[in-house]
Amino acid sequence: MAAGKKEDKDDKAAQPDAAADEAKQKKKKLLMFIGIAVLLVLISVGATFFIVSKMMASKHAEEGGEASSEASEPAAAPAIYYPLKPSFTVNYDVNGRQRFLQAELTLMYRDPAVLKTLELHMPAVRNGLVMLLSNQVFDELQTTEGKEKLRAAALQIVQDIITKEEAAGAEKEKEKDSKEKSKEKKAPANIEQVLFTQFVMQ
Repeated sequence: MAAGKKEDKDDKAAQPDAAADEAKQKKKKLLMFIGIAVLLVLISVGATFFIVSKMMASKHAEEGGEASSEASEPAAAPAIYYPLKPSFTVNYDVNGRQRFLQAELTLMYRDPAVLKTLELHMPAVRNGLVMLLSNQVFDELQTTEGKEKLRAAALQIVQDIITKEEAAGAEKEKEKDSKEKSKEKKAPANIEQVLFTQFVMQ
């Protein structure tokens, strides 16, 4: 009888130990899962940070490249306007009637060095423009397309004259000092636009 009671006591004592062991194992498993979850989150955050920092670095490098290319390109100089005075007046014979065009032209350029060449060769510039205006068809000049075509042709004439005269001047300077000219090769300055500031047809 006493032995039976002792066995019951041992069974009762073993049950709490088994329950405690089971609880400890559950806690260990829970802690292990929490640890794995934290580790996965840290790996995810680290990978995200790495990828974002790489993307930011490449974007910064691209922006730096663009900025350096922009910095390497010289900024456009401000426009300089040169009105051709006096205005141009041209007569046309249209179906036996006398018609005329009065036009004021302004040249636009950016390099102040052009002014000297332009003023020196103004008679050639004006002659070229008068010849161009007098060879136009009066009715065509009444359309926007006709005016734009005339403007483009006037620009071409002025550019050709300036380019030709600057090239001739450059040849003379080259003969004087060929070494310096070979070091400094820059694009020839020229007229960018011919603008009509007045265009009256009657």
